[in-house]
Amino acid sequence: MNQEEMTAIVKEELRHIPDGYGPRHGWLRTYYNRWRRQDLSKGKTKEDTMTRCIEAIRQEDPHWLAEYDITFFKIPYNSKTNKS
Repeated sequence: MNQEEMTAIVKEELRHIPDGYGPRHGWLRTYYNRWRRQDLSKGKTKEDTMTRCIEAIRQEDPHWLAEYDITFFKIPYNSKTNKS
C-alpha cells in the first residue's frame, strides 16, 4: 500500500473521531493519525489502532472517556473506555 492510499484511508477513518474538547481528545486524533499509518503497513485493523490509542491515553488519564463512532469502530463497549 502506498502513501497516497494510506492517507485516503486514514482521512476517511478520522471522520469517525469527532473534534472534541480538551487535550486528551486531541491526542486521540493525533495518535490515531500517526499510529494508523504504521498499523496499516502491518495489516492491523482500525479497531486495533483505536484500542492502542485509548490505552495509551488512559495511561495518562485513567478516567478519560474516548469519544468516537461506535458503529464504525467495532470495539466491545466498555463504559470506562468509550462513550458515544
